[in-house]
Amino acid sequence: MAFQGARPTLGDAAALGFISSLGPFAVNAYIPGFHAMAADFGADFVAVEQTMTIYLVTYAVSCLFAGTISDAVGRKPAMAGGMLIFAAASIGALLSTSLLALYFWRFVQGIGASVGQVVSQAMVRDCWSGLNAAGMNGMIAVFFALAPAFAPVIGGWIVVHAGWHGVFALLALYSCLIALYTLFGLPETLPRERRTPFAPMAVLGGYRRCFGNAAFMAGAVSHGLCFMGGILYTAGAADFVISIMGFGVDDFAALAFPLVGTSLIGATCSAALAGRLGHRAALALCCALMIAPQAAMTLVDLNDPPAWPLILTGPVLYWLGMSLARPVMMAMNLDYFARSRGMAASIQQFFATGSFSICPLLWVPLVLGEAWRYSAVSGLCGLAAAVLWLVSLRLRPRALAAAGETETMR
Repeated sequence: MAFQGARPTLGDAAALGFISSLGPFAVNAYIPGFHAMAADFGADFVAVEQTMTIYLVTYAVSCLFAGTISDAVGRKPAMAGGMLIFAAASIGALLSTSLLALYFWRFVQGIGASVGQVVSQAMVRDCWSGLNAAGMNGMIAVFFALAPAFAPVIGGWIVVHAGWHGVFALLALYSCLIALYTLFGLPETLPRERRTPFAPMAVLGGYRRCFGNAAFMAGAVSHGLCFMGGILYTAGAADFVISIMGFGVDDFAALAFPLVGTSLIGATCSAALAGRLGHRAALALCCALMIAPQAAMTLVDLNDPPAWPLILTGPVLYWLGMSLARPVMMAMNLDYFARSRGMAASIQQFFATGSFSICPLLWVPLVLGEAWRYSAVSGLCGLAAAVLWLVSLRLRPRALAAAGETETMR
């Protein structure tokens, strides 16, 4: 992996993308097995779906601490430890004989999974800044986008041929491979002299500075809301594909492929667009893509929802705007904390993962079975994200000056 000053490479992105994709992959890979799991455990669909909520809530809360631990012990030990916890939990889920046991092991999985995305964000900012950091985030997002979109496709194939237990076997293997690669293939990006001792008062002071930084908080919440509006379609995939699109349990590709293709385009072009237009104009364009098409599709879907593929017009354009915006937002939000990037990445990821956990808990039951409700909720998320990002930009110059940092994004 390259270090500060060198341009990021596709190999760097592939390495960190492979690591950071486990968490979102584990969210969706077992969705096609929900009905089979409900039958095996003698439970209803909603009770099984709460295994996703437990995982996501634990994931979100654990994100608050994963980066802080990596600031103290280094990026590699934190990453490898989290992956081994996840592997053990996956084996436990595989062997579960009751829904209660599965709840517990999904809880433990959420703890281990939180490390991947948080620490990889911190590693990017350890090594790059400005458009280089945004470019790296964009390249990682190319790999990252494949995970939640392809997860139900891969999971559906495994469920058909090996049952839902096979999905957890795959997750155990995936996390073990990450642990091995982290230990033997990645360099340590946080030298000992730059680490922050894990002293309770110092840690609390760091959290207080992060949560008290209005520019950072507005940006972090904005990033979470931006993510929420797109991931709603993934969280509700079982409903959207089967109930709204009218497809089968092995047809998740009809939703996943258009979204993932759009994400690849957006993530690849994100840094270039910001470099050409400037980050303000680029993000204004992204917000327009997340708001206007969803507003139009809300009206269309309310009157007469179109058939596939036209019904995907709103989500595809939202995902394009989201994937163009997020790499730049992620890089800019970590500019305020040179000595505690892991902690800042933890908080940023907390809001992103928290937004995902809200979807199955709140939004999916609300939008269930109605295409226009998906469009309306998604568009409102985009609007709220745009407003908060404007607040963050207004506060940014003063926040950078207070941190002793200079603007790295043109």
